[in-house]
Amino acid sequence: MNPLIFGYMRVPPDMSDDEAKRKEHDMEAYAQAEGLTLGTVFHELLPNQRSAFDELVAALRRAESHHVVVPSYRDLALTERLQNALLLQIELQTGATVVALDES
Repeated sequence: MNPLIFGYMRVPPDMSDDEAKRKEHDMEAYAQAEGLTLGTVFHELLPNQRSAFDELVAALRRAESHHVVVPSYRDLALTERLQNALLLQIELQTGATVVALDES
């Protein structure tokens, strides 16, 4: 079985279902191209919330997975400083690395 990768994305109220599905499809395509199996894609639905992020961290620990894919680092946070803090949190708490599709 291929290693597991989790997805994470923000879904603002103005995002269409088609756009959300396209982003999930892009994460699935990335996983397949890298020889990984996409597990749960965690959706952050409310602005300034981190409940789905906390669920992601918990899932990474449970599954001992070391891979996360996001459409963009902006899905983690709007500012680079907060993005870096959340990336560091994931790395320190789970040993996982995060790949942003718009950076790869």
